[in-house]
Amino acid sequence: MKKLIFLVLFFPLFSCNDWLDVESEVSVTYRNYFQSEQDIEDIFITILGNEKKIFAPLSQEPFDWTGMYCDDVADGVKGFRNLEWSAYSSSLGNYTNWGGFYSIIYLANMLEENRHRFQNVSEERINYWIAQANFFKGLMYFELARRWGEAPIAPATEDASAQAKSPVDTVLAYALRAAEAALVLPKYDQLTDASGAAVTSRQFASIGSVRTLLANIYAWMGGLHGDNKYWEKAEEQASLVIDGKAGAYSLVSMKDLVTKTLGKARDVTEVIHTIEMNGQDDDRYYQGTFWNSYPGFALFNYPHTTTNFENIENATKETRISVAKVRELYNDENDSRIKEYWLNLGEPIPVTQMNSEQKLDTIRWFYPNFAYLNKWREAIYSVNPDVNLGDRPLIGMEGNRVYWRLADLILLRAECRAHLDNADAVKDLNRIRERAGLMEYVGSTVKEDLLREIFNERDRELFGETCRYYDVVRFGYYRELLEGNFKTLTESDVKEGALYYPVSQNAFNKNTLMKQNTYWSWHLQD
Repeated sequence: MKKLIFLVLFFPLFSCNDWLDVESEVSVTYRNYFQSEQDIEDIFITILGNEKKIFAPLSQEPFDWTGMYCDDVADGVKGFRNLEWSAYSSSLGNYTNWGGFYSIIYLANMLEENRHRFQNVSEERINYWIAQANFFKGLMYFELARRWGEAPIAPATEDASAQAKSPVDTVLAYALRAAEAALVLPKYDQLTDASGAAVTSRQFASIGSVRTLLANIYAWMGGLHGDNKYWEKAEEQASLVIDGKAGAYSLVSMKDLVTKTLGKARDVTEVIHTIEMNGQDDDRYYQGTFWNSYPGFALFNYPHTTTNFENIENATKETRISVAKVRELYNDENDSRIKEYWLNLGEPIPVTQMNSEQKLDTIRWFYPNFAYLNKWREAIYSVNPDVNLGDRPLIGMEGNRVYWRLADLILLRAECRAHLDNADAVKDLNRIRERAGLMEYVGSTVKEDLLREIFNERDRELFGETCRYYDVVRFGYYRELLEGNFKTLTESDVKEGALYYPVSQNAFNKNTLMKQNTYWSWHLQD
């Protein structure tokens, strides 16, 4: 994949709408800019760089902490976990800024508005790049709807007028419209770049990732409205991908999933959409802090962030998960994910010391109460002496940031089918169980029970990879599974926006039509 240096080179050239509160340079015309297909691709690479900032950030988002499956979280983020209003009044609330999402939408709109200015590019290739841009525009509107519910619809790129928020259904309609405009894209093995070379990166959109986006949008609408017509459409889109009609995606072994798909090998057999993370695109030499590209990275401890496992037991202000809680989730000892995702779960660790003969003696056994996440294994340490000061801090883990993979989509289809009373929901569930070394599901097939089992399977399979909060909300389990003020939310609270982020202060700076959602307009004053 090309280096994402275009994020720096090109973004200042294109001035975003003032209401987005994005710093803009002196207006520069681009009427004569698009002289070749490479010029279009350069803008597209900027879109990919912006996506990386959103989905592979340096630190976790508030909703990552809210839904995280664990026992304890650090004191500084407990407010997000408990829906404490003061947490969003602090500087930490800046994580709810939607500017990055609109930057991508702006660039996608700019390409579409200027397609008539593209020179020396065939109509087929113009359609290809506009479809690529539309996929990312649809993805951004989908994420805006999940995070904020109501949000502005971006106007034409030269329109700097204030924009009011639109209802969540309107935002989702724009997500659908953009995704459907991207359906002209080919399968992933037919993608090419501006030079005509084959594209191997799964960060580029293909018909498979477009249909997966549509499935996720419709499933979110199903959870939002409880209407089977959305579950039917989500099931249809998911099936086209799972059944191989939008590309050949396959489940790999559990061992290969951890060591290859999520690791340094970056195997894409199971991957539908991913964010490129590598030493070519990222200048790690000057990086001094850990890159939390997955929500689950917050649970890293032994042996990556500390080699003293006893420190974890005594910690009182750290994010951690107990052995008991992991076993509660993975409640079948035959589940191979216990071995692959966790380092020697709950097994005694020998404590040794050097004897007089310079040999190690085991002086006692330590029985850990807390678990060591081992789903990502290949650590990256700083090699810059000016950064590490002799300590070589952990700065990241090898591997891409996988956004969607086949197992995720199979379980989403199982969820759709359960809502539709389709018996094949159990077949989808069993496909994931079988890969994990488990017997077929023999529990209740009553809709509510089956849905809960599918939810639990998503927890087991996707542990640490996805923002679990969105699953909790879509399934409607927020009062039961979330903490603090979530447990006492009324239907009125939910209707007024309690399950969404508040609009950040930045969004009000240049937009006189911006309004806070009703729930947060009351509680941010408390």
